[in-house]
Amino acid sequence: MKKSRPESQLPESELDEIPEAECLELLARTNLGRIAFLAEDQLEIFPVNYGLRKGIVVIRTAPGTKLSYAPESQVVFEIDEYDSERGLGWSVVLHGVAYDVTDAGDDFSWAARGAKVTPVAPGTKVHRLAIKPSATSGRRFRRLASEQFLG
Repeated sequence: MKKSRPESQLPESELDEIPEAECLELLARTNLGRIAFLAEDQLEIFPVNYGLRKGIVVIRTAPGTKLSYAPESQVVFEIDEYDSERGLGWSVVLHGVAYDVTDAGDDFSWAARGAKVTPVAPGTKVHRLAIKPSATSGRRFRRLASEQFLG
């Protein structure tokens, strides 16, 4: 069952920007998102479980596409929610560079490894990728009453 959003958090218009601080709160509330990056001239997107620590998004992964192409690359990370009964939703997008922090000893990697990440996909996922954010944005939206009956 989805939690109702207080009336004070309803969008004032069809589309409202979410302040960065609230975007980080939303990122901290959930643990499933999507990471997108370029792999061999092809955009790839993967659903991932993640953790958040000090504004750093961290995922665990096994060897494969994410570990081969995401480190040292520009990535986009996205989370969202939509309540179809109320016609309300939001989306948060984080842009940044991904780093393999599995064994690195720098401060960023130490901070990232402190994030609790519990993958639900099967398999052993000992590698950690962390996204150093360069921009975080969000939008809250609502379906207009006049659009409820359009196909």
